[in-house]
Amino acid sequence: MTAEPRRSYGLTQVASRPTMALWFLMAADLATVVWMYTFGAWLDRTSKFTATATLGGHHVIVLVIAALAFATLVTLALLTDGYTRWTPRLALARNAACVLSVVALTGLLALVLASLLSRILFGRLRP
Repeated sequence: MTAEPRRSYGLTQVASRPTMALWFLMAADLATVVWMYTFGAWLDRTSKFTATATLGGHHVIVLVIAALAFATLVTLALLTDGYTRWTPRLALARNAACVLSVVALTGLLALVLASLLSRILFGRLRP
């Protein structure tokens, strides 16, 4: 008996580093959904500084974008055997999900960076 050659159906194998980045991005999107659901309204109304985390006071929009990105990445994880096999169409969906994730995470990243910069410039604010 001879073994049949395995058909690839246009799938390509990828390295593990981009795979780990996608898993991290999916976890960050889920954390953003939980964060915006829990603290989004508070971040909107507390001050202009905390409103940067919600992209200027739009926590519902950030929540929806992060939820869409998370749902897309979960679906892609199922369709691509854990982000290891890609077709051109699935790669396009991956890129769209990454763009959505970056948009959702931009406000939180800006808040963290501004907080760190103010800490460096002004030092401790309490005696």
